[in-house]
Amino acid sequence: MIGVVVALVMTLGGGSNGTAKDAADGFASAISNRDYDKLRSLTCAEDQKEIDDLKKAFDPDAMGAELDKQLEGLPAEAKEQARKMQEALKDIKVVASVDKVEEKSDTQAEATLTIKLEGVPSEMRELMKDTQTDTVPFKKTDDGWVACEK
Repeated sequence: MIGVVVALVMTLGGGSNGTAKDAADGFASAISNRDYDKLRSLTCAEDQKEIDDLKKAFDPDAMGAELDKQLEGLPAEAKEQARKMQEALKDIKVVASVDKVEEKSDTQAEATLTIKLEGVPSEMRELMKDTQTDTVPFKKTDDGWVACEK
């Protein structure tokens, strides 16, 4: 699922999308580099809102404002602990890699991606899987191959 991959990842990077493999490699690189613009360019129009929402959700200023709203009314100690966890999240490195790409037809393919989280603080390890594998569907368009669930 694109949403799951993207939510765990918060990153992006370069490459072309002339083949399904190229698109999958570019998608994984974009995740790893937190390059939301590249990730958006490698996603079909129908799914681009997910990328836009993700970019907003992980924008540091937007995250801080949302956290402040959610922490209203909590004791100062709880607020401080939440802020420390938010800072720790910034240091987590997301590494996405392509395990395989299987072309189902001339216009449909599936890529299996492995997402690894590095630098997860020990107090957060129970909440976050350090490795996840996901299957991302790709389709061929006039502009090349793009990730597309719809």
